[in-house]
Amino acid sequence: MKEKVKKYIGTAKEKYHSARAFFSKTYNKHIIYMYVVTALLINLVIEMLARKSFLKGIYFLIGNPYVFICNAMIILMTLSFTFLMKRRFFGMTLISVIWIILGISNGVLLSNRVTPFTAVDLMLIDSALGVINKYFSTFQIVLVVIALILAIVGLVVMFFKAPKVNHKIKYARNIIGIAVIWAIGLGTINLGVASELLSMKFGELRVSYYDYGFVYCFSNSLINTGIDKPNSYSGETIEKIVKDDDDKTTLKKAKKKPNIIFLQLESFFDMNNLKNVKLSKNPVPYFEKLMKNYPSGYLNVPIVGAGTVNTEFEVMTGINLDFFGPGEYPFKTKLVDTTSESICYNLKEYGYSCHAIHNNTATFYGRNVVFSNLGYDTFQSIENMYIDDFTPMGWAKDYFLTDYIMQALKSTKKQDFIYTISVQGHGSYPTSGDYDYPIKVSGVDDEDVTNQYQYYAWQTNEMDKFLRKLTKALKNFGEDTILVMYGDHLPSFGISGEDLVNGDVYQTQYAIWSNFKTNYTNEDIEAYQLESKILGGLNMNSGKINNYTQLHKNDDDETYQEGLKNLSYDLLYGDNYAANGENPYKPTDLKFGLHDVKVSSVTPIGDDVGTVYIYGNYFTSYSKVYINDEKQKTVYIDPNTLMIVYPDLKDGDSFSVYQQNSDEHVLSKTEPFVYNQEEMQPSSTKAQTTKDKSKKTKSKSSKKKKKEK
Repeated sequence: MKEKVKKYIGTAKEKYHSARAFFSKTYNKHIIYMYVVTALLINLVIEMLARKSFLKGIYFLIGNPYVFICNAMIILMTLSFTFLMKRRFFGMTLISVIWIILGISNGVLLSNRVTPFTAVDLMLIDSALGVINKYFSTFQIVLVVIALILAIVGLVVMFFKAPKVNHKIKYARNIIGIAVIWAIGLGTINLGVASELLSMKFGELRVSYYDYGFVYCFSNSLINTGIDKPNSYSGETIEKIVKDDDDKTTLKKAKKKPNIIFLQLESFFDMNNLKNVKLSKNPVPYFEKLMKNYPSGYLNVPIVGAGTVNTEFEVMTGINLDFFGPGEYPFKTKLVDTTSESICYNLKEYGYSCHAIHNNTATFYGRNVVFSNLGYDTFQSIENMYIDDFTPMGWAKDYFLTDYIMQALKSTKKQDFIYTISVQGHGSYPTSGDYDYPIKVSGVDDEDVTNQYQYYAWQTNEMDKFLRKLTKALKNFGEDTILVMYGDHLPSFGISGEDLVNGDVYQTQYAIWSNFKTNYTNEDIEAYQLESKILGGLNMNSGKINNYTQLHKNDDDETYQEGLKNLSYDLLYGDNYAANGENPYKPTDLKFGLHDVKVSSVTPIGDDVGTVYIYGNYFTSYSKVYINDEKQKTVYIDPNTLMIVYPDLKDGDSFSVYQQNSDEHVLSKTEPFVYNQEEMQPSSTKAQTTKDKSKKTKSKSSKKKKKEK
């Protein structure tokens, strides 16, 4: 047995030394060939992962050889930096692993959503980690972690064991070599763009990735961000746009100032728009009734399958997302550190209070920061909600939103604007038949897809019931109200235009409900024009972008888009010529939750383990007790009670309750409450006091009855 083990070890050593000698020889004598082959192989693997097929990766190579070479050239350009390294094999391996990880990430994302992986997704890692358990099982997550650990260990071993360059590096020559590779690479890409084999601007993102390759598109998304300065941009151009609009109109007096509610429904659309799919019953009968009886139409949104926040961006700001880089999220790339014109700032000129409501975590997509830069006064997220009913995939049910919308309306004496973001329809959608689906789907050959459709029909049916409940509550509220309902994007089923009655995956539907007569008409519009449609119908024209769209949206599209792009660039990246050189929008002091969380008393019960009750108002399951700035394990009892175990309680201990998410990001905290034993009674004493009071009351009552007799 020992001899066999020694033999195996000896064979392994021989192979290791042979491989090392081969790579050492190759990297010193035939280095350029190895670099080219490595770049081509990496690109081929990445395309196979993107297309989920070995053969489709080969077809891409054969069918689009020039595009394939352009993608491989980008990889080669990144590999070329290792010309300056002694540990060249390690450097090549490290860069190759990074590209492969990016390719795997793209493949995984395409399995769970329609849009491919972009550079901006790297900015969303914190948000992604918060919902990863809704897309992958614990076993899958563990496998990923193990794979990453093994990759890191392998790279560390390679750093010490891999062969080094055995001659003195000629840095000047190699820098020239790098420059030559980059010149050839950039020239090849520019030639591809000039011949229209490649494009710098992407229409439908997933189609562009499929046509132009992952490496090229991902690299484009990495460097092509923000709004490019329009060729016509200047102070004179902006002045002319603003002056012409000001000559046509001044700030108008509103015809009516109703409450305005925008309800963005997660992944919501009418499944009856799917061709060749039969449903046992209509999932959204009430929404169809609203579409028929109220102003409605198709809403052209900028995304499909994912990216909710980009529909939000267009609706809230009136800015066309097409002006930005491919796959960009302006919430993350721009609005985290600057303000923008928005429907909130525009309505504030008419005296409105502005509220955001979302039954998911506040930090997702950075909303906890961005909403301040968009003019909201309050933000009611799940951290300040009492929600105890969730979908099988772990998303909060939408019917809870009715109460929070009504609370927001009642929280002020003036008119309110409320932007509500639902979450119930969110993916992923289970492929199993483990659930008793109330709506059956037929006409689909794939059983997994059938189950996904049935699950989705179930959730949208519940969302439809929520819409009925909400409109009923608003009808009974007694104040003039407009409710604008729309889906943020189609669900991530991989639906194509050919599968839809309307033929466009970038269209959802909207309806405008109101409890008073309006003059809105049916029309198909862009998401970035929705604000102007609603405010225009009320004679509200505040805001340069809002006013511009109201006046020019029916102009020649090229002229309209050119003016809109100039105003958008001026506002976010330019010199603010439209506002006399200064940004007129100041961040608001965003309040998390409509009500202040308070601690009113701290009561130890006097048991052996040191149980302490904290009493107050508006606690939730996200409330955490801190004593002297140290977090305590907290048990949520009810909105007025929290419990901790703290045997070392003493006079002078400072209690605070923090509202924080699962990542321990603190949204708000209470004023400190200082414990004083003399001012507090243990709960047992309180109970005894209550009993004593009860006895005295009964005694007095008995005496009084005797006297009456």
